[in-house]
Amino acid sequence: MKLVKNIVYLFSLALLLSACQSADTTSKGKSKSLTAILNDVSDKYAVVGSIADSDEIKVDVEDTEKADKVKAYIRHQLKENDLDHYKITVQERNIEQVKKEDRWFKIESKALANLQNNKEYENVTMKKNDVELKKPVTFTLLAPISSADDSAEEYARQIKQNVNEFLQTKEIKEQSKGDAYKIVIYDRNNQVIS
Repeated sequence: MKLVKNIVYLFSLALLLSACQSADTTSKGKSKSLTAILNDVSDKYAVVGSIADSDEIKVDVEDTEKADKVKAYIRHQLKENDLDHYKITVQERNIEQVKKEDRWFKIESKALANLQNNKEYENVTMKKNDVELKKPVTFTLLAPISSADDSAEEYARQIKQNVNEFLQTKEIKEQSKGDAYKIVIYDRNNQVIS
């Protein structure tokens, strides 16, 4: 009886091990996820950022990398993993430009939050700003007012003053690293007020 139990136990153990082994061999095949592939790309190249949806992959790399080489690597990885239906865009980016963009994105977000803490300006929003390396940053805000309103100029002046005071604080001056900027206020119809 003991012998039969041991044989059944060994047979069950052998069956379990063979099942684990065959499951393991199937996972050794090429079946990386898109996330794993993008992580590999980031490990191999100086990736600044990447984004993907169901049809397209966009990767920004430092300008020390060759975009064509990175694109070829991504295409190869996708093909090996049966994910070759994606359109791939790889763009070389100047790292100083990227740093300036990141710096001003944070500054603009803080400035807008500071502005919106004032009930009078809570409906003021920010337009997407293009930050260029060798030019002053244009800080663009949308005011919930029409430029035809009699009080529009004064309202825009107050917004500018509030934002400018915030941008001149010691903390923000340090973060901006001396970058020049200008503040532009648009009305709700996308007309420049000030």
